[in-house]
Amino acid sequence: MAKMRKKKKGTATRRTSPRRRAPPKRPSLLVLHVDANKLRADGLHFETAARITAGLVSAGLNANVAIEDAATLSELLSNLAPLAEAKRTFDVIVIVGHSNETGIRLDATNFVQWSVFAQYLKPFKPRRLLLVACRAGRWDAGEALFTTLRNLRRIYASPVNVSKDFASLMMFAVPYVVAERAPKKHHVTWAQVAAIGVTGRQLREWTRVADRGNPRSGIYDVFADALDPIAREVPAALASLIRRL
Repeated sequence: MAKMRKKKKGTATRRTSPRRRAPPKRPSLLVLHVDANKLRADGLHFETAARITAGLVSAGLNANVAIEDAATLSELLSNLAPLAEAKRTFDVIVIVGHSNETGIRLDATNFVQWSVFAQYLKPFKPRRLLLVACRAGRWDAGEALFTTLRNLRRIYASPVNVSKDFASLMMFAVPYVVAERAPKKHHVTWAQVAAIGVTGRQLREWTRVADRGNPRSGIYDVFADALDPIAREVPAALASLIRRL
């Protein structure tokens, strides 16, 4: 039997210390109103709702939160510059503004394509977008945003014109979207049902995996247009039904 080697004096036994896990990354949220003066004039500026939402997300989820208002394109760029210089990133960005499927209005003289607007958001590497804006949930808008924003995984928006009630519902949903990186499918479905039942407007979820580069996803825009006049009548019909019960 081989002799066991004696341990030399003065040699320490090497111990492998357990690796310390990095603390989990804090969730983050940016709420951005663009063309803010126009939003205020139209009663679509959600300053109070944004601050309440930010407080809930900050306190309940320990999230990093920023709220920015921009009345003009130059003010938008000026407000975003310090955030970019500080290398801040945001898991969720909420955009409130006036838009259509091709782009978004930044002030009275500046309407930019979604691909251009996405360049302004690119330094912040958003993973989820909530677009509280008309027709921002159509395929053309989603394709432009996914193409430019490589970290983007999900878009929540309406494929039709939105209402104040719908916009309020979207703001109410922000804490959940910040908390859930990949919202459960049935939760999204229930939110879509609630949007029609309460506001008469449609909510769409675009995902990079299923919809980016998939022209067949554009058929949903056709369905949305056909459903729109019917969906608008649903809240009144439900209210009438409840009164009869």
